[in-house]
Amino acid sequence: MMPIKSKPIPSAGYVYPVTFEHSTMDNWYQTEKAEQGFKYATSLVKPILTFLGVWPLPPDSHLSSKIIQKIAQFVAYFLFFFMLTPTFLYTVLKEKNPKVKMKLLGPLVLCGMQVPKYTILLYRSKEIQESLKAIKRDWIAATEENRLIFLEKAKTGRSIVLTVAITIYGGGLCYRTIIPLLKGPITLPDNTTIRPLPLPSYYVIFDAQQSPNYEIIFVMQVLSGSILYSAITGTCGISAILVLHICSLLRILANKMKQLAENDDMTEREVQRRITDIVNYQTSIKQFSYNIQKITEYICLSEILGGTTMMCLGGYYILLELDNNNTTIMVVYLTLEISCTFCVFILCYIGQLLLNESQIVGQASCTVNWYRLPMKHARSLILLIVVSNYPMRLTAGKMVEMSLGTFTSICKLSMGYLNILREVV
Repeated sequence: MMPIKSKPIPSAGYVYPVTFEHSTMDNWYQTEKAEQGFKYATSLVKPILTFLGVWPLPPDSHLSSKIIQKIAQFVAYFLFFFMLTPTFLYTVLKEKNPKVKMKLLGPLVLCGMQVPKYTILLYRSKEIQESLKAIKRDWIAATEENRLIFLEKAKTGRSIVLTVAITIYGGGLCYRTIIPLLKGPITLPDNTTIRPLPLPSYYVIFDAQQSPNYEIIFVMQVLSGSILYSAITGTCGISAILVLHICSLLRILANKMKQLAENDDMTEREVQRRITDIVNYQTSIKQFSYNIQKITEYICLSEILGGTTMMCLGGYYILLELDNNNTTIMVVYLTLEISCTFCVFILCYIGQLLLNESQIVGQASCTVNWYRLPMKHARSLILLIVVSNYPMRLTAGKMVEMSLGTFTSICKLSMGYLNILREVV
């Protein structure tokens, strides 16, 4: 008869065997933690893009959600052109003073550069959706160490979105509310009273000065401004989140390369597995960056062209108000100048971060302890080193590299145009 073995009594230090239930609960916890990290990374930019009707909807979304998104897109385009067309007509047909025309050129340029950026976001909605899914998968598949890298870049992205939102909404809404209210009603020589609008406009079919036309137009122009500033914040925010995620992936890739030959006692199978993992990881980063480049290249080009113009015009407006001793209005224009400059700086800054991380990867590939590897595996590093030393770049229309050097050139160019403008107008 077999003796019956008694089960050990669990103590404080007893380790229970890993069961399927424990493993499932652990996987669920890690997945939930990763999803919370992804929501944290996108928590600021998601409501802005949802407000614009740009944030991708899940494939199984209800019909009402899709209808609401289409309505939001229609309203956004309507408000863009409601602001752009009457102001353009007023500038061309009504206004004769060249200095006032120059003051109206700034809002026209700012609105005109946001329409193509908003259209690009809609046109590239599929790429944005695929990129966000890839980011979520990376969060779920990442180790705890790699999640800390993702979290670090996510905090940077949130800081960028928050700073852009505060500066652009603060300066823009002050421009659309404080300036017209400070001006007050203007009485013409023929005793006609003109109530200033945020943007002087010419409506062919009705008089904008009559009530309730004036009140409706005033509110509509403020709403148009909110759409405009949401588009600026949303495009900068989504670009920052996507590019900073590439930076995180490159940091993880550099760590993988540094760990490739850290031990002398690795088996040949382990070396082969690590090299394969590095190659596959680098290939996935290249594919991800290709999608990001399609989203951001023309956004960056529009920002460079429009940002250079706005930095020049903003400086011109500040000098005009300084000559007129209008301190309050000068402060509002100064806030707008800082906002436009900061938007250009952000895209150049994240482009510089991407370039720096690519250089770190290239350096890590060149400093691998290849002599610890078997000869046939050491030879396979040659192609890896060549690919790693071709840095990833954020470009504007595949023409201009986004970097801090480019930002310096933009500032110099805008100041040069400002000097010409002061002499001509």
